Amino acid sequence: MAEERKLSRRAFLGGAAAIGGAAALSGLAACSPSGGEAPAAGGGEAPAGGGGGGEAAATDWLGTAPEIAEADITAFVDTDVLVVGSAMAGVLAAYAAIKNGARVVMIERNGSPHISGSGVGFFNSQFQQEGGQPVHNEQHVMSQVINEGNLRVDASLVALWAYHSGEILDEIEADVLQPAGLPGRIMTGEALHPDDLDQYIVSFHVDFDPNEKDSLEAFIFAFHDWVVANGGEVLFETCARKLVQDESGAVTGAICTNAEGAYVQYNTSKGVIMCAGSYGGNEAMVNHFCYPTMAHFVNTYNAYNAKASDTAPVTIEEKMDDGIGHRMMVWAGGIMEEIDPSYQAWSIDGYSFAAPLAVNNQGNRFFNETFSSLSTSFPIFELPDGANYVWQIVASDDFNMPPLLPIPGMTREIMDMIASMSEFYEADTLEELADLIKVPAENLVATVNRYNELAKAGKDDDFGKAPWHMSPIEQPPFKAFRENYAFYGMSSGVKVNRNLEVVDKDWKPIPGLYAAGNCVGWRMGSGYQNVVPGLCNAYSAVHAYFAGKNAALRA
Repeated sequence: MAEERKLSRRAFLGGAAAIGGAAALSGLAACSPSGGEAPAAGGGEAPAGGGGGGEAAATDWLGTAPEIAEADITAFVDTDVLVVGSAMAGVLAAYAAIKNGARVVMIERNGSPHISGSGVGFFNSQFQQEGGQPVHNEQHVMSQVINEGNLRVDASLVALWAYHSGEILDEIEADVLQPAGLPGRIMTGEALHPDDLDQYIVSFHVDFDPNEKDSLEAFIFAFHDWVVANGGEVLFETCARKLVQDESGAVTGAICTNAEGAYVQYNTSKGVIMCAGSYGGNEAMVNHFCYPTMAHFVNTYNAYNAKASDTAPVTIEEKMDDGIGHRMMVWAGGIMEEIDPSYQAWSIDGYSFAAPLAVNNQGNRFFNETFSSLSTSFPIFELPDGANYVWQIVASDDFNMPPLLPIPGMTREIMDMIASMSEFYEADTLEELADLIKVPAENLVATVNRYNELAKAGKDDDFGKAPWHMSPIEQPPFKAFRENYAFYGMSSGVKVNRNLEVVDKDWKPIPGLYAAGNCVGWRMGSGYQNVVPGLCNAYSAVHAYFAGKNAALRA
């Protein structure tokens, strides 16, 4: 357990008295419990107060580190490793640090971690092989992932995942998941068209939600329980505010605010591991790092929600994706990924379902419908009038589902589900359908006719869609549903080396400072990828594991 060295009963002086700078004030705005709930994502409507984004106006995204007087620190706590954040990256960092002999305190600014997204892209583990997944060639997979990252990824970070994710999964299966009764479901990809396997390596996927609701809640809290059972400490509503450095620049701890709003300084003998998540809710950072149409989309359609179930509520008022972790690391000397950041944005309706034909709000086809919405958001960002939706035009007869949702023979059932969830129309003619969905009739008719021509020819000269996923749309009634897209988080941040140490502008490591998860850059290129489902979660797990291990073994 952490050792408490000094405790002052001095009343905490709130407000700006002990803190300097607007950025510091925004970071401390509401660390006390409020019982508030994060707003749910609406069907494509801009959230109240959504910004325009992308304007050229100068913004100071970084601000200055807060000035915190030592007299206002009410407690000093000694530990070996401090982990900031307790979701996927945080729990794996804490797990690995404890396994390697370190005393660990893991803090979480909210009353519970952000825990959505149940799939994790581990591969080549013994567990997966026993469940029927094949052994994959690491070099082949790495090449595909790096190419889809626009060659803008740190290959050393990809290699850590490619060569070690399987052994890490086997280790945590034995230590945590099997004892907790949460081994995960093996996905084999058997339902895919054989030719799709060259593009979609879905057989990596392991799903850890026993209730099949796309939540890592059970997984994350199994690790929380393991951390506490093995001598670690988990503190909720405890927010890191500033890293502590010695005269050499080495990080020796962090000053945090606790649930009562009082300052507590955690002194670390081994290191601080930042697993603090996304900066997508910080409009100044979004406007600085994103190009204009992307910034507009992010600021207008941000559907990030810090909870993923009724049992994991949001208990603080401040944003959970405000980039405070990124700013703390840059204040300490770290550098940020400056080119178009990686993001996570996808369909609100149908969860990456793709009908045979998708058209924009002008009635025109504009992308290949078989690519995951995680990978096709760039054309969504640039839609006319800043819209965030497409119209999916559906054949009345059955069609071969694209590999995003490989459930052959269930198309009609899925369409019934989509129709009940979304804005849905059907009509006897394309002209009538165009009127219902408010797109120019001449555009929709021409688009459908062209698509039918390509489908019959078995060659998509326009967008290169695989012919086995093209079905003519000729028989009435003609159907359309509106598929809305939203932004969920940035996967971009500071530069780290292969040891997960944060580096400075000269790529020299900052001693005692590590990072993992969505506050690390140079992992995903300028967007998500279309090859390995759950890769972001897997990166978070593997990189955090090594951050925890390396911090614990630091001399």
